[in-house]
Amino acid sequence: MEAIERLLQLPYQTLAILVAGYLSYRLAYTGRDSTHQTLDTLAIALVFAFISQAASALLLAVYLAWAPTPSDAVTLPLWAGYAASVGGIVAALIVAAIWRRVSVNSLPEILRGAGISSSDRNTAAWETVINREDSGPSQITVVKKDGVTMQCERLDDFKKAPFGPMILGQDGSIALYVTDYRSKESGEWEKIDPYHGDWGPELTIIPAGEISEVRIRHAPSLLRRWRRGRGTGKGSGVVGDEDPSAS
Repeated sequence: MEAIERLLQLPYQTLAILVAGYLSYRLAYTGRDSTHQTLDTLAIALVFAFISQAASALLLAVYLAWAPTPSDAVTLPLWAGYAASVGGIVAALIVAAIWRRVSVNSLPEILRGAGISSSDRNTAAWETVINREDSGPSQITVVKKDGVTMQCERLDDFKKAPFGPMILGQDGSIALYVTDYRSKESGEWEKIDPYHGDWGPELTIIPAGEISEVRIRHAPSLLRRWRRGRGTGKGSGVVGDEDPSAS
């Protein structure tokens, strides 16, 4: 409690910078901080805090340029200081949101293209899969250790479900809406309707310890397909398109 009281006694500008650093870190790395050490957390939060402070200073400079205070004024209007602090927090959050997307997708590609590094800092392939939030998963199949296979044939059909089309846990657990089931004995797929009238779709949670294999199909967005196509030098760049002049 004493530590909290001391923090609350700090100037509001300092508190705003600390809040911006913490909130921005949580926004940028929620679900991706399992490998972060204390020093990593503090350093990243300080970077976002610096962005917040710089944005606040810029907003105050703009205010002074358009509405200069009298020469005998001692302090800025209180509302201007608070507005600049809030603006700094918003700016840091925007940067954090952009960084969350860029650091996972574009940055590794840029580093690989430049020959600097092919690592994405993840310690396991599973982390890379669950961190690619825009990879466009279209189908998931889970094989359990007892031989039972469960599948959600079209994840798109469950986009508006309460928990989204599926959940990939950091511990390796998986939650999905089962539409196809195959037992070890029969080897034949059995269709299952996860909907139960007005009760909504049934979500099946499979603990990590029961999973033997996971297969996930992806249907990348048109923009990502275009980028990949350009990288391989295929006609217009869209996967599957053919160059009419080649025929």
